[in-house]
Amino acid sequence: MGTSQSKPSARPGSPLVPSWAAADPPPADAANLPQLPPADETQQPDEIIPPRRHANFRRALKQFMRSGNRDDARRALGHYSRGSAGSGSGGAQRMARASKVGGGVISALSNAVAGNTVASNGFDLASLTGRPVQDAINEIVDAFCPPGIIDEDILRASIGEALVEALDGLDKFDLAALDDHAVVVATRAFIAEMVFSSISADQGQSVGSVSPQEAVIRENDLRILVCEVTDAKATPALQQAGSSLSQTQVEGLIHSIVETVFGEMSKW
Repeated sequence: MGTSQSKPSARPGSPLVPSWAAADPPPADAANLPQLPPADETQQPDEIIPPRRHANFRRALKQFMRSGNRDDARRALGHYSRGSAGSGSGGAQRMARASKVGGGVISALSNAVAGNTVASNGFDLASLTGRPVQDAINEIVDAFCPPGIIDEDILRASIGEALVEALDGLDKFDLAALDDHAVVVATRAFIAEMVFSSISADQGQSVGSVSPQEAVIRENDLRILVCEVTDAKATPALQQAGSSLSQTQVEGLIHSIVETVFGEMSKW
C-alpha cells in the first residue's frame, strides 16, 4: 500500500451508516468521557500485542488483493483488528501520540467556531484569513506537527486530509465558514486516515501478487470501508460532544472512537 495520493476525493454511494451498523445504539455521551491518563510513550506496540500478530491479516489481505471481493476485505480488516490491533486497545495505544497532536488541531478548530481563534500553542487561526486554503492548511500542519514526531509524514498527511475535508469548497481560508459540522467532519477524517495508515503500515508483502494498478484500487476499497465504519461510529459521539472542546477532551474522544472502530471491525 502506501499510495495515499491515489485516494479518491469522494466516496460516491457510500452510506453514512452502512447496513451492518444501523441497529447499533449510539455511543455514550463522549463529552462526559473521563480524562485519560497520559499515554506511556515508552511502551511499544510489541509489548501489548502478541508476536506474529500480522500473519492472519496478511494472509486474508493477500486473498482480497487477488479477489477484490468486499467480504474478503472485511475479513482482512477483522483479522487486523483482532490480531494486529488487539481488538482496539492496542490500536488506540499505538495512536496515542497521533491522538494528542491531532487533538490539538481539532480543538483549535472547535474553539475557533466558538470565537476563540488562538490555539493552546499560541497559533492564531485568524491570521490565516483570506489566504489560499492549501497554504493555510500547510501552515496549520506546520504549527501543530513540528519535525521529530514519530511517523511524522503519516501524521501530517492525516491532519492535512482532515483539514481538506473540513474546508471543502473554500478557495480562501475563512473562519466564518467553519461550524460544528466542519469539526465533526475533520475529526472523522483524521481518525479514518490514522486507522487506515496503521493498517497500511502492517500489510507487508501482501500486495505483491497483484499489479500496482490493482493494488491502488484495492487500497481505495479498504479505505472506503474504514471511512464507513469510522463515520458510523464517530458521528453520534462527536455530535453529542458539543463545541469548545479542549485538547484533552478531543484526545479522549479520538482514543475512544479508535477503540470503537477497531472493536466493530474485530467482529468481521
